[in-house]
Amino acid sequence: MYIKVIKIAAVCGMGLGSGLLVRMGVERALKKAGYEEKYFSVETTDISTAKAVWPDIFVTSSEFAKQLQDQKVPVVVVKNLFDEKEIGTALVPVFQKILDERS
Repeated sequence: MYIKVIKIAAVCGMGLGSGLLVRMGVERALKKAGYEEKYFSVETTDISTAKAVWPDIFVTSSEFAKQLQDQKVPVVVVKNLFDEKEIGTALVPVFQKILDERS
């Protein structure tokens, strides 16, 4: 059975250092929840170009979530973008729902 990779955008202000840390937190949280990398890809982006990435899920702070709400994909809001446990708690149910819809 083929499942299309779920594309996740880790959105931060500049898309640089903090975005990379968020990306790593997202990857670790999903792996810890038992998902293999073949099911997801995580891209780091800044808020000004985030909408052009066309992800299946955005992961960002409440500060940037307002700017992404008009998109037709889930926006996972995390207070502490460097807290892997918080990322997992917020992201995994959304990720699983998309995975279920695709299989």
